[in-house]
Amino acid sequence: MLAELMKAHGEAVFGFCMRLVRTQALAEDLRQQVFLEAYRDLDRFEGRSPPRGWLFGIARHRCLDALKALQHHLNFIEPSEQAVADFEDPGPGPIEHVHRALLIAALEQCLNKLSTDVRATVLMRFQTGATYEEMAKPLAAAADTLQVRVARALRWLRRCLERKGWTGE
Repeated sequence: MLAELMKAHGEAVFGFCMRLVRTQALAEDLRQQVFLEAYRDLDRFEGRSPPRGWLFGIARHRCLDALKALQHHLNFIEPSEQAVADFEDPGPGPIEHVHRALLIAALEQCLNKLSTDVRATVLMRFQTGATYEEMAKPLAAAADTLQVRVARALRWLRRCLERKGWTGE
């Protein structure tokens, strides 16, 4: 069961951690920690949410713990450009590939300006496809609160990207 979870969700958990802690080595360590914790608690997983949401909830807590332990202010940590390149979905041609890479870099910069809680909520919503109700328990917030948080973040991200020259066309 654990091997199946790691195969199905390992890269997504790593990407989620990478976007929160912005350090590749730490994100890899956190991914391992998430799956060790999932293995330890597998018998307590009740299946009320999808396994991916459960794993992302564990990942969020471990990332927040790591950030507190390091006492790094997120705005001063540079994201790994390699992580962005590693996880992009290349377009059909070189021009589209470069365009997409630039857009992803701009989006990463905008995401990095969001608070940790808001960034975690947005990433969990769009990386897992979980409903707000499914996200409520792992994020320890009401579903309505999470929905408002995402809606406001999306408006802010759109404005941020527009200031960087991206119009959505």
